[in-house]
Amino acid sequence: MRSIFAVLTATMFLAAPAAAQDSPFFVNVNFGFQAQSQDFTQSAEFPLYEETGSWAARHSINGGPFFDLGGGMRVPRGPRNLSVGAAYTARFKHTRNVTVDVNAPSPIFTDTFRTASGIASDLEHSEQALHLQALWLVPVTVEFEVTVFGGPSFFSVRDELVESVVPSETGGDFSTVDVGFSTSGQRNSTAGFNIGVDTRYMLMQKFGFIRDLGVGAMLRYSRGSIDLTPIDNGSGGVTIDAGGLEIGAGLRFRF
Repeated sequence: MRSIFAVLTATMFLAAPAAAQDSPFFVNVNFGFQAQSQDFTQSAEFPLYEETGSWAARHSINGGPFFDLGGGMRVPRGPRNLSVGAAYTARFKHTRNVTVDVNAPSPIFTDTFRTASGIASDLEHSEQALHLQALWLVPVTVEFEVTVFGGPSFFSVRDELVESVVPSETGGDFSTVDVGFSTSGQRNSTAGFNIGVDTRYMLMQKFGFIRDLGVGAMLRYSRGSIDLTPIDNGSGGVTIDAGGLEIGAGLRFRF
């Protein structure tokens, strides 16, 4: 493993100056898929009949598609293979159904609980990220190049959570309850990191004011941890992950 890493490192630093990029500015446009999925549970307590009931909501967020727009420039007076840039990523909205389980105290017997479940439908999750990056270009051929990048990331996440649960009595013997609940959208932001690799294959040169036009693919891993808390008494708060493994492809522009 060490010998392989040494060979790759030597290739990056020896091959790059021989075919360094001539274009000082670049723009990348990608569509892709964010592979991360995660499960988490909200839980909270509520007073009822001078006792304490509880509820739990089981959430599952799956991976989804994203749009990514990035750009940057070669560092002035720096190594010809070194650039700085940024990328904006917007993940499309994901909707989910959430099961809410309730333990409600009995109005007749102490320390006796009735159980019930309900479904909160079409809760939405979306996230956006700004990735700042330092990029190192590795030319492979005249038409093909690889870029390694990394840097800090700033995430903004909006997610709908269960805010409160109110059980209601059904029947005349107080043996069963129905589940009523409210949901609300919560937003928060956090900082994290990103690291990855991008490839570019040049298709044509001198396309209008574009110096060259190409296609490419991107593999990026980003991560941030974010806290979301419903408004209702601060109960049912959760910590979820933002980012994840992202695979994308699209157009590459050099100016």
